[in-house]
Order: sequence, then C-alpha cells, then structure tokens
Amino acid sequence: MLIEKTIFYNDRWRWANFIKFIIFQLAKYQCLEHKIPSAFSYKESTYGSKKSKNNVNLFTWGATHQKRINFARAVCINSPSYSVLNFLIIPNTSYNIPFFGVDFVSLPKSHLLVLDFQPSLKVEKQFDSKLLEKLSKIKKSCHLSLPAAEKMSEDVARFFSPGLIWSRLPKEKESDYLIENQLYHIFKEYLNLYLKTLFESNEVSQGLQQDLINGQNDYLNYRKDKDPARPMLSSLFGKDFTESLINKFLFSTNKVL
Repeated sequence: MLIEKTIFYNDRWRWANFIKFIIFQLAKYQCLEHKIPSAFSYKESTYGSKKSKNNVNLFTWGATHQKRINFARAVCINSPSYSVLNFLIIPNTSYNIPFFGVDFVSLPKSHLLVLDFQPSLKVEKQFDSKLLEKLSKIKKSCHLSLPAAEKMSEDVARFFSPGLIWSRLPKEKESDYLIENQLYHIFKEYLNLYLKTLFESNEVSQGLQQDLINGQNDYLNYRKDKDPARPMLSSLFGKDFTESLINKFLFSTNKVL
C-alpha cells in the first residue's frame, strides 16, 4: 500500500504536511523508499469499551540512502483520540552524526511534541559549537510561541541534545494553529539543518565508528526496554503486536551498520 493512498497523506490527518515534507526532502537527497515487512506496514484495530469502540489505523514508511542513512522510518497512527507521527533517522556510523528524532503525539487531552538531534555519543563528541549555536537559535525561536515542557529525568535526558524542542500543548483551537504554523515552520528548518549537516559531513576513523555503533545500539536498546509509547500502543493494537513492532522494527539494532 502506498502512503499517498492512505489517510496519512490527507489533510484530515493532523501530521500530513509533516510526513509529506519528510518524504519530499529525503527524495531530494536521493534516498530510496524502503519496503516495510508486511507485518508492520499497515495495521487496523479497534479500542475502547464494548459500548464505545473506535477504529485506529497504523502505517509505517521507510527510506534508506546508499551511504549516509542506514534507515529512516516513520510510524503514523490515526484514530478519533490519538494521532501520532514518530520519525527516526538512523545515520550510517561512518559519519559522526546524531539521530534525527520526532515524536508528535496527540492524546485525548493534550499534544506532546518532541523534536531533536538525539546524540549517540556524548554531546561534546558529536556536536561542534556552530551546530549547537544553530540548534539553540531554532529552539529559542520555537519556544517564543510554544511553551517549553518540564525537564526530563537524567536517565532520559542523556539521549537528548541541548537543542531539544519539547513542548506540551492543551487540545484546543489555539494549539491547532500553533502546530499548523509555528511548529511546522520550525520542523522544516530543523530537518533541513539535519540533512545538510549529514550530507556535508566527512567519514570518521574506524575507532570512532565503533564508538558510534555502540552508542546507537545503546540508545536503541534503551528504547526497546523503556519506550514511553508502549502503553498507548498496547491499548490500541494489543501487547503481542506492540512488542513485535518495538523490538523487531522500531528499534531493531540490525539497522546499525
């Protein structure tokens, strides 16, 4: 099934413009669409009580690049109460580049918004001062209109950069406007900076590459064990599918090379 033929490419889905921009930009950098295993490519389910059943759809999209990106994948969820875009770029470990991570989650009463260059090494080993300055500028611009959420715990914070954009919005019309305008503009700027940084970077030594492999695996294994989306996914699609999706697809260490 092509994503263009689903609700996820339709303006009725909250994050449609975001996924369209992702696909368009990756194509500009000669990334190729990756065929997703049928078990994870599309899923329909129902959730809620017997008296109030709701339909929910899940679609996954993926891409790769011959040299720069081992795997880029998006998980899209649509239902009356939940709307999710989870996107991750796992860069090739020949380049000292962090992950690109997106978690845009609309819950029944709020929106949780996370956007970051997620480090696979300590920040000082993976970010130069110019990149941190650019990220800081984008972050400050974003939080002029989108409030910054509470601080994360130290255990979680080690997987995020100083440029982390992290906001929580109430589910109301004003938030819809902020998402469609300010957040979308910031998201495009953020992704463009990431792709420019990745595709202009130089290859690293074998020693540093091994550190990057270890760092990426550390992050992916952490997410397997403590993915905060696990309860929501289980309630929507069941425990068996959720565990298979998380362990075999979303955070599989087989994608680290």
